[in-house]
Amino acid sequence: MLVGLTVLTALRLVIAAWIPLGDDETFYWDWSRHLAAGYVDHPPAIAFLVWAATHALGNTPFAVRSIAVLLSWATSLGVWVLAHEVLGSKAGAAWSVVLFNVIPVFSAGALFVAPDAPLGLCWVLVLLWAWRAGRAGPGDGPGSPAGGAWLRAGVWLGLGMDSKYTAAVLPPSLALWLLLSPRQRPWLRRPEPYLALLLAGALFAPVVWWNATHAWTSFSFTILGRPTWSRRGNAPEFVLLEFAYLAPLMFPVLLWAAGAASRLGLAPLLNGHPPLPEAAAPAADPPQEERLCADADRWAFLAATSVPLIAGMFAASLLGHVKGHWPAPGYITATIALAGLATARPWAARPLWWRGAAAAVLGTSALTTALIHALPVLAPLVLPPRLDPTIDYYGWPQAAQQIVAVARRHARGPFFVATDRYQVTAQFDFATGGRYTSTTITGEDQYALWTRWDRLRGRDALFIQDGRYPPEVDLSAGCRSVDAEPPVTVVRRGVIVRRLGLLWCRRFSGHPIAPRTRPEYGPGGPGWRLTRAVRGGAAAGARGRPG
Repeated sequence: MLVGLTVLTALRLVIAAWIPLGDDETFYWDWSRHLAAGYVDHPPAIAFLVWAATHALGNTPFAVRSIAVLLSWATSLGVWVLAHEVLGSKAGAAWSVVLFNVIPVFSAGALFVAPDAPLGLCWVLVLLWAWRAGRAGPGDGPGSPAGGAWLRAGVWLGLGMDSKYTAAVLPPSLALWLLLSPRQRPWLRRPEPYLALLLAGALFAPVVWWNATHAWTSFSFTILGRPTWSRRGNAPEFVLLEFAYLAPLMFPVLLWAAGAASRLGLAPLLNGHPPLPEAAAPAADPPQEERLCADADRWAFLAATSVPLIAGMFAASLLGHVKGHWPAPGYITATIALAGLATARPWAARPLWWRGAAAAVLGTSALTTALIHALPVLAPLVLPPRLDPTIDYYGWPQAAQQIVAVARRHARGPFFVATDRYQVTAQFDFATGGRYTSTTITGEDQYALWTRWDRLRGRDALFIQDGRYPPEVDLSAGCRSVDAEPPVTVVRRGVIVRRLGLLWCRRFSGHPIAPRTRPEYGPGGPGWRLTRAVRGGAAAGARGRPG
């Protein structure tokens, strides 16, 4: 297994060096230039990781992407250890790693850097140390082996919360396990799990402090104010996305595995088996009841750490817009449950139909993952530009230099570069090494907190309108005059694949220009709250962007 994982990691590192960065990846690179305890979209862990990688390896796509590749490798090892200890089977552990690396949402996450990469590793390590604490049993306090395991779980929980707020699901999930498992229930009366929570809270405290000093922007944006939460739910789209992110046949099988783990974990309660005594001593031939409780404990653990997040995201999709990768951490333990169920009996002892179905599930998942890895090569050859997802990654170094040339040639004094999308600003910044002042002129996102708007008053702004998106702002609302420049075109294989319109905003007013096509930026919406926070002084202490 280790050899195969090493070869796969080496292949991913080659791909990481070859593919240009995507929009969000360059956005996180911009974060790394403005290190802070929090950001509008997420906690800060990914920014610090990108900062470390680029300072060690340079400002290259390989440096940024290497984070995702190496964290996926470490997470795979963590999955093996967790599965081996929970299932008690090397075969189950090995297949857990295989499944983890062929399921599309996890394999794609190994290629593209995002907060989900550190979250995945922290998620697995929290579960590993919590399981070890539970298996050790109550000791003599925090200094006991179990107490130390709980504290380690607390450390990784805090780091997970510093990576992505999804980690907040872990404490109630583990509490559910402790509640459902007769063996683990005594922990609810012990101090060690609560000390672990306090330790996690201490590690998360800087993020809380950042939010408190920035009008609770990130918490509000994540919990209450995502723009798409003001719209109707996307449950049908979300279900279709799960078929794509988890592979068409693997998705229903993972749901079945999570359900089977729930049924097996609840068996002692449903069948009326009494709980074991707290100090039950192991015997040479454990009684059937003890074996049942031990087996139920592992299945309850897998169910409690998978079902709440998965079910919660399905419920949330009835109310708002939920992205397909959001429940991914919950599927990690569903994957382990599936591996445990699949390896409970030898392959040769399975009926022919079962082996055929298993091969189909694994084969379609592996094929989907192989296509993801081959997409940078195959897409330009077989897809027209309008359907080619790799177009978004192409052409920015050349286009950025042309944009800078226009700005230098026609600016009437000091200038800055403006856009109405963070994706465009981030790509321009990375392509130019962050040498030019730039911002999203809408004041609706992270750039609003970095921009000293008063310093831009009276300057000319060269506005980039990416043809991929409809125009979002009326520049005349914040500019004395507006002049057009010839667009910059991105050509690939002799075909124009993107047009970047250029407009001069002469004598910028020094205030953000509200988007005109998004109702969520009206009074009370999340963009409105962020803009008010910026204008009301939340940005007064924020670091100005390079001039």
